[in-house]
Amino acid sequence: MSPAPDLPAPEAAAAGRVVDHITRWRRDASGVLVVAIDGHGGSGKTTIARAVAKATGAALIHTDDFFRDERATLPADAPPLADYYDWSALRRLALEPLRAGREAAFRRRHWEEPEAIGRRIVVAPRPIVVVEGVTACAPAIADLVDRRVLVVTPEAERLRRLHGRVSDEDWDEDWLAAERVYFGSAPSFHLVVSGGTTAAADRDR
Repeated sequence: MSPAPDLPAPEAAAAGRVVDHITRWRRDASGVLVVAIDGHGGSGKTTIARAVAKATGAALIHTDDFFRDERATLPADAPPLADYYDWSALRRLALEPLRAGREAAFRRRHWEEPEAIGRRIVVAPRPIVVVEGVTACAPAIADLVDRRVLVVTPEAERLRRLHGRVSDEDWDEDWLAAERVYFGSAPSFHLVVSGGTTAAADRDR
């Protein structure tokens, strides 16, 4: 099945690439296949992941649903963005049960949808699980992820998108700095796709 044809061209092409790879990766999987789609904020990864999940019938998990209510106070040597995301809850409530073929249930924390915060989310088990969002490939959950995808979009385009979604009073330069550190030390990816109009060509790794 192909991704939704009404997607913008870059996201549609990227989603198609990911779907093609998932078809191949699934043939080699002995159980549930967990695919992480990571990328900077505003890169287009959520749009791509939703299209991929729809096309493949995958269960879809958003790292933003495990965004901390308040930034945690952590040691100076804590991994970048650990004070923003509750990876322990992401593991325990979503990835571990879905990987074991069980239902996942958790309370929504998504910062972009304050009206839905606290809503109970139930995700049925599927043969394919897509986890998307910044830090989807974090080392803290790496043992539960089979394939890693990076969405690359030019910085100017990403920031323009973010400014359209985040108010001036909520703009967080600390977040952007931590994000740069995270991607500077991120693991290698199995697939890199373009999420913007002028991003680098898609490539396998």
